[in-house]
Amino acid sequence: MSKVLLDTDILSEYFKGHDRVVARHAANYARRHDTFTFTSVTVHEIVFGLEAKGATGQLKKAVAWLNQNEQITPSASDYYDAAIIKATARKQGSIVELPDCLIAAVAIRLGVPLVTGNTEDFHAIQRTGAKLTIENWRNG
Repeated sequence: MSKVLLDTDILSEYFKGHDRVVARHAANYARRHDTFTFTSVTVHEIVFGLEAKGATGQLKKAVAWLNQNEQITPSASDYYDAAIIKATARKQGSIVELPDCLIAAVAIRLGVPLVTGNTEDFHAIQRTGAKLTIENWRNG
């Protein structure tokens, strides 16, 4: 199992622990790699979601866990590539939000698969010609 970049939905599901398939994939991955990799965009989305719900206990635990793993901050070139992806998707009739475009751009730059259950939006990104590889840990 090669290194991957986790999307927000999979990381959120991992925190919740409800999906046994995601938990099994995450446990297998952790045994091989010790740490998980995600973007600062994902950190923003998780912190925002927990803060908006007033889930201070969960937020404290999540931040401690996030700080023990690998956080990648998008570079200037990732923002540029994300803009091209977003514009191309729009021309093709798909609305893809900036966070997903940035996460995809980071995965492409790093040359690693993106682990997501949000396959609809990321397939739209693939249709732009972006060289994005997708894995879905929700599948057995």
